[in-house]
Amino acid sequence: MLTLLVSMVTSQALVAQGLKVYRGKDGQRVEVVTLASQQPGKGASPNALVRVTGSGSERDGLVFRGTTSPAQRGTSFTMKYGGKDWELCRNDDGDVEVWMPGLQQSFHAKYDDAATTAGDKADVVKAHQTQLSDDSIALAEKTVWPNLVAKYSKKAAEASAALSKSCGAAVTVDLRFATFDDDTMANLDVWKLCAPMVGALESKCAAVKARPKVVCQLGAAPAVEKLDGTLRITTTTKSVTTSFLQTELGK
Repeated sequence: MLTLLVSMVTSQALVAQGLKVYRGKDGQRVEVVTLASQQPGKGASPNALVRVTGSGSERDGLVFRGTTSPAQRGTSFTMKYGGKDWELCRNDDGDVEVWMPGLQQSFHAKYDDAATTAGDKADVVKAHQTQLSDDSIALAEKTVWPNLVAKYSKKAAEASAALSKSCGAAVTVDLRFATFDDDTMANLDVWKLCAPMVGALESKCAAVKARPKVVCQLGAAPAVEKLDGTLRITTTTKSVTTSFLQTELGK
């Protein structure tokens, strides 16, 4: 599941081994950071980070993690985007062709020695880790489900009104869609995974008033986190239980 993959990637320390910077004729900048292998001897695994800026794409600034591999000409960098494999760029002896999401045409960038020397591979890694934490990467990598997101957001809004009425306070209920992988979105009713837990909060109004923002996410095991102003509830695709919620919020 996507949420498990994200947590695994986040928990592993990324070791940057090198950085190369390429510049396009219209101000585009392509930064490529090679990573130390985290699974040596186990075949291809994500081994590079790429950040593109100045292209005009809505994805400018995102740091994608993917795999470099030999291509018919040069080396290809492939990542996940929109639920599919996406070849972001291909390096042919220092001439990089880039296919940015949302742009109708590719562009070329040449290796820039001065920009490489002045570059900061640690900054690229830090940006990637921040984007993992704020779901920017997960949302870009997964399939877009506009109709389902609208449907479940409406359900969450209805639950917000019901919980607000029950507890006599302004409460918001949201779903963390980045954690619901494509298989779950396609085959299960996501709201039914969250609804029992949200409903159980009606008997825990003290906890809700203390943290009036409720967020439901998908994970490996049921959990509740008491964050600053937020109750973050983790549900699973297995049988949904609320007993742990009653215990945790009763403390």
